[in-house]
Amino acid sequence: MLRLVSTRIMRVPVARSTFTGRTFLSPRAPLPSKKILRLDIRTFSSNGGGPDPKQQRPGMGRAALVTGLFAALTGKAKFIFTGLKLFKLTPVLSMIGTSITYSFFFGWPYSVGMVSLIFVHEAGHALALRYYGQPFSPFVMVPFMGAVIVSGPPKNAWQDSVVAIAGPITGSLGAAAVGAAAVTMDSQLLFALADFGYMINLFNLLPIGSMDGGRIANAIHPLVSCLGIAGGGALLYTGAIANPIFYLIMASGTFTTGKRLLGYDDVPPSFYQMPFKNKAAISSAYLGLIGCLLAAQDLNSRSKKSPRQLGYRGEGLDEKINKLLADDEGGGADADTTVFRIE
Repeated sequence: MLRLVSTRIMRVPVARSTFTGRTFLSPRAPLPSKKILRLDIRTFSSNGGGPDPKQQRPGMGRAALVTGLFAALTGKAKFIFTGLKLFKLTPVLSMIGTSITYSFFFGWPYSVGMVSLIFVHEAGHALALRYYGQPFSPFVMVPFMGAVIVSGPPKNAWQDSVVAIAGPITGSLGAAAVGAAAVTMDSQLLFALADFGYMINLFNLLPIGSMDGGRIANAIHPLVSCLGIAGGGALLYTGAIANPIFYLIMASGTFTTGKRLLGYDDVPPSFYQMPFKNKAAISSAYLGLIGCLLAAQDLNSRSKKSPRQLGYRGEGLDEKINKLLADDEGGGADADTTVFRIE
């Protein structure tokens, strides 16, 4: 049977990436489907057109409370953890807090998998920074904001690009390992996590602003950054991405790219000077990684099963669909249009 899924979609950068949060009307863990049929269905409310408070998910309030407390904690994290000599435990504690928050929306198994894949991505950056002897702070995960790792300025564009691509490389290897385990165990949870891993690393490689791909693009040529800005603008125009934080990333990327093109960059021109072989190496690695991720994502989508193939039926789903369709035919002046997806 098909599964009714709300299209209130929240895309949030994670480690300068994003994930897609979906509200399911079934308690079962999300099983993404490749093919999606969209239905426009009208729902009604009695509080001036807004959502009915009685229909709101009970976990939302608790999740918001946990997120707020965690954000307040991380805002003072350096002071608190330094005073307690626990600053090195900040990554562990932030991962636990993020997992707890995500569990309200995705369940424990999927949330722990998400945070683990983000950790593998950030570990790649940390390993590259350590290789170059560049000091950096323990990374901190903030729910729905991503992972933050603070380091000193790189010596040159080559070093910056290597540090930038190290995260997607390790993150992609981690996602591939999850995908291989999914095939071996025939686990739909692992297939979904592999999709998440491929997606966040692909998003990170967009050549825009301070994202990993943006730093690589700056090392290759400023025109690559211009192409990235144009591509990002197309994504916003078509509605493929509608997250406010991505608007900030676009604005920052446009500003920094414009400054460099106009000769007002914060770093000297010598920062971007590198041998041709280095540019060829980072360009090949960048394009090759994107190609491998796209191929792996396609292979993963072909291997996994859809909810229909699994014979999944949501409790009372037929009745919900029939009622919503009947309400849609009735219309009404106070009706709010809500889009549902059937997977």
